[in-house]
Amino acid sequence: MKIAILGAGALGSVIGAELHTAGHEVVLLDLNEAHLTAINADGLRVDWDDRTEHLPIPAMRPDQAPQVDLVILLTKTMHTDGALAGIAPLIDGGACVLTLQNGLGNVARVQARVPDGQVLFGCTMTPGDLRGPGHVASHGMAYTPFDALDANGPAARLAAELDGDQLTWTDAAAAQVWQKAAFNCAMNATAVLGAGTVGAIAEHLGAELAQDIAAEVLAVGAAEGVTGDIGAVRKQIDFALKQHTGHKPSMLQDVEAGRRTEIESLNGYVEQIGPKRGIDVPMNRLLAALVRMRENQT
Repeated sequence: MKIAILGAGALGSVIGAELHTAGHEVVLLDLNEAHLTAINADGLRVDWDDRTEHLPIPAMRPDQAPQVDLVILLTKTMHTDGALAGIAPLIDGGACVLTLQNGLGNVARVQARVPDGQVLFGCTMTPGDLRGPGHVASHGMAYTPFDALDANGPAARLAAELDGDQLTWTDAAAAQVWQKAAFNCAMNATAVLGAGTVGAIAEHLGAELAQDIAAEVLAVGAAEGVTGDIGAVRKQIDFALKQHTGHKPSMLQDVEAGRRTEIESLNGYVEQIGPKRGIDVPMNRLLAALVRMRENQT
């Protein structure tokens, strides 16, 4: 299958490497010229747990992309519309689009540019770190559930072909998206406000309050018709607080670098949708407001 990774930063490059290794024809699309130049000169360097590879994957700007069967969208959520507008010829040519972006509301954003029959959605628990231009690393296990929006469209036929090649086709994908968002809502905004690592969250916030934040998110998801597993999210939070103490969540990294955060697709989305569904979300509303205040000070 011909696959383009749109947003080939740390995570996009790792997923592209996995699909390349699985035998697909992959192209990496990004605007980071230093990253593109390094990949094209020496291949994409990927440090896995047990080996280092230099993979000959072509990398280019989105407007240079060839026609593909699938575009995997991994840009920041606030860049979705612009990114998809930039590959409109590929979409018009029949390319399906799979959003694996963080946060909530991604399907609706994609639908604004892509016909329903060409839309797939999911999330990924693939670890990815950018070590430098053309150099990424991944460790541990990866899991990427996804599904097609329209069970009768071309995306569903493509999903059957993709299933098992580093991605898992499942009707539980929507629940997994909400569960990941619940975890991120609990961890990311609190890290920004506390300006600390996951270990600092464990010390000063604790598991119970983090779990309460996540529970608000899943309550909104249930009202939207998607039932997530709060027990699974609690286990994920407990594990992170104990095992990932040195990790600095990406939202804090964004604030420190002066970049916009994805707060509007996480706590901000919950704040927006909760009242419409009759769900009170005081903790997520407060976190969203405080992160916005922090953003405006950078």
